[in-house]
Amino acid sequence: MTKLLAACAGVLVSAQVIVRPPSPQQSPATENQFALRQQQLSGEPYQVLFAERAWAGAGELVPLLSSSDRLVRVAAVTAVGRLEDPGTVSALMATQELNTGFAIAQALHGVDPATDPQTLDRVGALRGVAGGKVRYVTAEQVQAVEVSSGAVAEQTANDPTKAGAYEGAIAALESLARLNQRLKTFDGRTVTVLKNSVARVSANDDSPVIRRHAFTALMNAGAVDPDAEKIALNEQDWPIRRLALQVLAGGGAGLDTGTRVAAIQSALADPSPIVRYEALRAYLRRGVPMAGCRPIVSMLSDDDTHVALAALDALGDQCKDDQDITTRVLAETTTPQTQNWHRPTHAFVALAKRDHERAVSSMEAFATHPNWWVRMYAARAAAILEDTIELDKLSGDANDNVREATLVPLRKLKHFDADPAIAATLNSGDVQLLRTAALLLKESPHTHGLFRPLMTALTRLTTEGKETSRDARLALLDAIEVHIGQTESLELKPLLKDFDPRVAARAAQVIAKLTGKETVAEPVPPHRGWPAEFNHDTDACVTVAMAYGGTFVLDMDWAAPITVDHFLKLATKDHYYDGLTFHRVEPNFVIQGGSPGANEYSGAKDYMRDEISPTESHVRGTVGLSTRGRNTADAQFFVNLVDNPRLDLNYTIFASVRDADMAVVDRIEEGAEIRSIALGCAPRPRSK
Repeated sequence: MTKLLAACAGVLVSAQVIVRPPSPQQSPATENQFALRQQQLSGEPYQVLFAERAWAGAGELVPLLSSSDRLVRVAAVTAVGRLEDPGTVSALMATQELNTGFAIAQALHGVDPATDPQTLDRVGALRGVAGGKVRYVTAEQVQAVEVSSGAVAEQTANDPTKAGAYEGAIAALESLARLNQRLKTFDGRTVTVLKNSVARVSANDDSPVIRRHAFTALMNAGAVDPDAEKIALNEQDWPIRRLALQVLAGGGAGLDTGTRVAAIQSALADPSPIVRYEALRAYLRRGVPMAGCRPIVSMLSDDDTHVALAALDALGDQCKDDQDITTRVLAETTTPQTQNWHRPTHAFVALAKRDHERAVSSMEAFATHPNWWVRMYAARAAAILEDTIELDKLSGDANDNVREATLVPLRKLKHFDADPAIAATLNSGDVQLLRTAALLLKESPHTHGLFRPLMTALTRLTTEGKETSRDARLALLDAIEVHIGQTESLELKPLLKDFDPRVAARAAQVIAKLTGKETVAEPVPPHRGWPAEFNHDTDACVTVAMAYGGTFVLDMDWAAPITVDHFLKLATKDHYYDGLTFHRVEPNFVIQGGSPGANEYSGAKDYMRDEISPTESHVRGTVGLSTRGRNTADAQFFVNLVDNPRLDLNYTIFASVRDADMAVVDRIEEGAEIRSIALGCAPRPRSK
């Protein structure tokens, strides 16, 4: 039984509900051939690949740690670590492979220190980079890793042949501080090591990556002082300048208010648009009370779209009594074009916050626009204007995302009188829309008339057989529990053998509550795995072509061989991503795309298992799988626009954008369409 099923059983078993683990399915004979083929293509040992592709748990993977084949043992260590099962720590500790420390750190990622301190005590403090990736229980455990990592940093700082060890030590201190800042502060000696790195005191500090780790470690430790902050603000490396702006927006590193605001204003003209965006955010928090909104207005002329849009958004909330600014926002509120709709649409929402009457007079042009993205923003403006008439109209829009945008404001404005409009959206097949509607109807008073549309929607999704509809189906069951009649419990019985264990268990709960009888959930999960189709080629890459111009290359990361193989099949053989969009664009964070419904909850049919590697980091340009919990990837993917270490150990990294192509990615706007993803690309430039 997988960890996921075990967790579900542990949560959902009660006096009336029994969740029986599904019987292991017998794989067809050809499955062994497929796995052997995968080994030939990927270079990974057959036994481990077969187990991971079948979503094996500790029972199948731990015995492989004792294999006589070292390649199998090494791969098994990684696979067991990915389970994040604290129960595997003892078995991992018995192995002697180089990757064992990282695997133990990953297994400890699943530990709840409040309920299971013994596991961490048994392990003690890990050393090296792996030791920094653990959430500890005691300050003494943190201290042990801090001292060892600091010592390595001191010993290797000036030895160019040991630059890798130095970087690893500084990186360990960064993650140690980030994960354990509540347990203890860093000692003065450790802080000095980090400050020296920021100041480029030692030979190995010439690496900007190391200085980023050092400054981030100081931030996480709350140890940035005025000297370190001033050095960071004047760094040649723009990622460090961006981090320095985050400090100014927060604690301020001990700088007085005037110095802080002046530094932020200076950064509004930084050569890097990413730094300017961060400076604008900092100015909104710290600069407006002192220096007003004129610097924000000047950012409307920025040549970076994301900066200009952020300025427009900000003017919706700041200096609302300034009529000159309102006039400027009104001038931006023109009828959007089909493609370049972003600026006038953001201006329209800002206008709705500043001038009710003028926004109302512009509503029709936005609410009836042929581009559904514009109509979705119109729904947001209508919510600000508390325009229930327009919201009612848009709740019947042809696009599910527009409809979804109306539901929460309708409930807020009309309370339970909005239930008919909310229930009317249950005719959709969109997972996000159905989930939102169900969550709202769950809060409504018992109304038996709502049961049938809720049940019909649930049956429709269940018939489709998509694992990735889980969130909506669980929400629908929650709402059904409120509105179902006792005699209708039989309609839920087929769900007791559902393909999703969590849905089966939830259905058992509802039936048991209605009948007062013991109810057994016996889920029948789908068969896992698919044929391997692509060669393990360290230079394997795809070219992503955008519909409105621009291409960028993704180099595959075969540390996640199953994910890479599946992505390549979806992208280049099934052409799954052709015509889909980047529906989520968060500057200075990520862009995300690959959703058939252009939203967070619409995805491919089957869940993809995580292949998270503790040695991989979510740095700028890396590409990860979007999930909503472990092993729930739905084929949506995201690109990190900046270094995002807080995503480490949470999402599978399976590719990276080439550095030269990140300028294309940085310019991608909300709703940008992927024309195609094709296998192959120009050769990677050789480093000089």
